[in-house]
Amino acid sequence: MLISAACVTAAAPPVAAVVPVPMETPPPLEDVPDVSNMNITKLQISPQHTGLDLMPGDSDEITVTVKNPNNKTVSVDPTIKDQPYSDYILDKEWITITPASVELEADGGEEEFTISVAIPDDVERGQYSTQIAFTDDVMPTPYAPYPMYINALNLYVSVWKPPVVQIQPRYIHDRVESGKEYDYTINLKNTDDCDIEIDPELKREQWYHYEMGGQAFEDDAITITAPPVVPANGTATVNVHLAVPLGAKGEYYSGIDLGIDDSSSGGWYDDSEMVQLNFEVWTQPTEHYVKEFATETAAPITIEIESNQYRYDMCGGGSSGSGDDEKPSFDVVLRGPEGDEVTLAKTAVEYQGSVNLGGSDCTPPWEIASSGMYNEGSTSYIERYTANGEIGNWELGILPHYVEEFEYTIEIGDSET
Repeated sequence: MLISAACVTAAAPPVAAVVPVPMETPPPLEDVPDVSNMNITKLQISPQHTGLDLMPGDSDEITVTVKNPNNKTVSVDPTIKDQPYSDYILDKEWITITPASVELEADGGEEEFTISVAIPDDVERGQYSTQIAFTDDVMPTPYAPYPMYINALNLYVSVWKPPVVQIQPRYIHDRVESGKEYDYTINLKNTDDCDIEIDPELKREQWYHYEMGGQAFEDDAITITAPPVVPANGTATVNVHLAVPLGAKGEYYSGIDLGIDDSSSGGWYDDSEMVQLNFEVWTQPTEHYVKEFATETAAPITIEIESNQYRYDMCGGGSSGSGDDEKPSFDVVLRGPEGDEVTLAKTAVEYQGSVNLGGSDCTPPWEIASSGMYNEGSTSYIERYTANGEIGNWELGILPHYVEEFEYTIEIGDSET
C-alpha cells in the first residue's frame, strides 16, 4: 500500500511541562545586597514586551529603541535568552538582530535595533517566547530560580495555521419539548488535499457553568453519528439526535468536540473544534393567563394578542417532525359581567417578519452560491378579536401554544371615532 507523503501529518511535539520550582527561603535581610552599591546599568527599552502572529514559512520584523540615560558610554550586545517556563522556546536560528552590537553614547545616546523573525515551514503551531537581553545586567536576587535581566525585551510569537476543516454551525440552540425527539446536522468541509480523521464526542468543559439548578437531562439523551473522515476537498455531516426524556425541565448545556485530526486546530485553551449545545426544555402551560378589566360604556371590545418569535435553531437543522402543530396560536376566552362566556369573533390573523437580502447566515460557506438571497430574521404572530360590550367587570383568559411570551391590547370603543 502506497501512502502519499503529502498526506502524512506529523505529530505535534508534546507541550513542555511546567515544573514548579520549590520556593527558596529568602536570605536574612543582612545577606541581601544593597542595590545602591550594585554596579548595574539601566537602559530605557521601548517596547519591553511585544508579540507577532506568524504562520509557518512567514517572517516579520519589529523595531526596538534602546536609549542610554547614563553619564557614561554603554556597550550594547543583544543576546537571545530562553524565556523561563515557556511552553515553546523560539529557536535562536529564527532570529536576526541588526545591528549586532553598538556603543551607546552617554546622556541620551540611542539606537534602533531591528529584530527579524523567520519561522521555518515545518514548525508546529503554538505560543513561542524568548528574551533579548541588551546587556548582562540582572536583578540582584540571589534566591531567584533564574536570571532576571534588567535591560531585556520579552518577545512572544504565536505560530498558527488556518484550519483546513470548516465547521457550520458552531452553536446549536433550540427550544425542545419533553418526550419529543429532534435531529440536527453539523456540516464539515475539508479544504486540504488529504483526508482528515474526525471522532466527535460530547465534552462538557469547565466553561459550561450554567448549571445552578442542574442539567435538564443527562448526556445519554444525545446520540452522535459521523463518518470516520472528512474526505480530501470534500464534505461530511455529523448527525446529532436528541431524545428529550419525559418530565425533563430546565436547560441543558454541553458541547461536541469534533476530534478533528488537524495540526492547525486544537491545542491548549482552544475551542476551535467545539460546537456548543444549548437546549431549553419548553413546557406547554395548561391554565389560562387571566386579565381582569372594567368597562364604563357598552362600546364594542377589541382584543389583540401578539407574539414575537425568537429564531431558535437558526443553523442546527433541528426538527421534531411535529410540523404545523408547532406554530404559535392562542386559546382565548372572554367572560362578561355576569360571568358567562362571551362570543368572540376572530377578525384577523397577522404574520409579520423582517427579511434581509444578505442570504442566510446559516448556509455553509461552500454552498453559498446555491442558496437564495433572502434571509428572514424576527417574526411575529398576531390574532385580533371583537365582542359586543356592556358596562361592568370582564375577565380575559389567554392560553398560548408554542409561544414564549406575548403582548395583549384591550380596546374599548372604536378608535376611529
